Amino acid sequence: MSLATPQTSETDLIMHELVGKGSFGAVFKGIDQRTNQVVAIKIIDLEKAQDDIDDIQKEILILSQCDSPFITKYHGSYLKDSKLCIVMEFLGGGSALDLMKAGPFEETHIAIILRDVLKGLDYLHDELKLHRDIKAANIMLSENGDVKLADFGVAGQLSASISKRNTFTGTPFWMAPEVINRSSYDFKADIWSLGITAIELAKGRPPNAAVNPMKVLKMIVDSNPPQLDGEFGKPFKAFVDICLNKDPQHRQSAKELLRHAFIKKAKRNYLLVDLIDRYSKWKSESAENVTTNYEDATLSTVSSLPDWNMTLREEDEVCEVIKPDGPEDVDGIRNCLNSILGGLKDDNAEVRGAFEAAEGACPGFIDIFVRKLVGKLQPTIGDRKLNQILGHIKTGR
Repeated sequence: MSLATPQTSETDLIMHELVGKGSFGAVFKGIDQRTNQVVAIKIIDLEKAQDDIDDIQKEILILSQCDSPFITKYHGSYLKDSKLCIVMEFLGGGSALDLMKAGPFEETHIAIILRDVLKGLDYLHDELKLHRDIKAANIMLSENGDVKLADFGVAGQLSASISKRNTFTGTPFWMAPEVINRSSYDFKADIWSLGITAIELAKGRPPNAAVNPMKVLKMIVDSNPPQLDGEFGKPFKAFVDICLNKDPQHRQSAKELLRHAFIKKAKRNYLLVDLIDRYSKWKSESAENVTTNYEDATLSTVSSLPDWNMTLREEDEVCEVIKPDGPEDVDGIRNCLNSILGGLKDDNAEVRGAFEAAEGACPGFIDIFVRKLVGKLQPTIGDRKLNQILGHIKTGR
């Protein structure tokens, strides 16, 4: 694994408490002794993240190329045994998703957040970069209310000769129709995700949040775009409608949306400090107030922290049938899952229906789902136990 990064070493840092989970590992708060600056240190076990190394490299590369006050700042990275440590700007205000746990946002707050996200997107798009995973969980705030985009594990790079992409990447509820359809797409896919995020910020969750994510993929393609209903102002509703036009050619760019009436009325960032203070008070009174020292952190403590929203990454080609190693391979996998689905009781019909809908919308999804499941289980329980489980499934026991 070769990375051209600023010179950073373990001796430069003092590691403090565990503060959360990122897309690939645990995140700790720390101090950079060279500058006395508070930093975030993301620690990734490369032995357990073999399938994700390309995405990790991509995130580091994208962040190292960015220089914007609206993008999380990258300070450097270093290797310690099998652990990769990525040092980034510490954003102590939490994510927008965190802040919503303490209660809904007012339009005033939403306008500020969306304005700064648009400024971040405008910068990225000018640099021919796509974020591809815009959602509240990936919008971070500093303790002073500064808003920044984070989590670039699935970001994409365009070029002068390649102006569109066609990979299936993102988080289902926020994905644009053209991404799901595997059509060519560009920066406008980020604008759709921003529109869904606007509804998420207003309502506390994205549209169709109660529906199985794989079923939502088909709904996004086949149904009319979501609308912001309820007692919200006309400019806010109009902003959402512009973002959620199913024809990407009729969606405005980030630069154009920065001139929208709803965004132009956005106030100064210090008003977001009220949300941060409210969340801090809520967290101190709840069971989510988890702090763990670096030396004491274990897999169990990391796993118990609130997880960020599931993102489908570029290798999860759920709309493309992957050729098997041999003819018996796919048949065995498909038979295993069909055995599971066939044994579901009536009260689990919705689960079965969701799998069938996902397979119908994206042929090959079931095969890839089981491959991923087997791949995750194998290192944990071993080949022998895994074969026993698969044997029980095949025989219906």
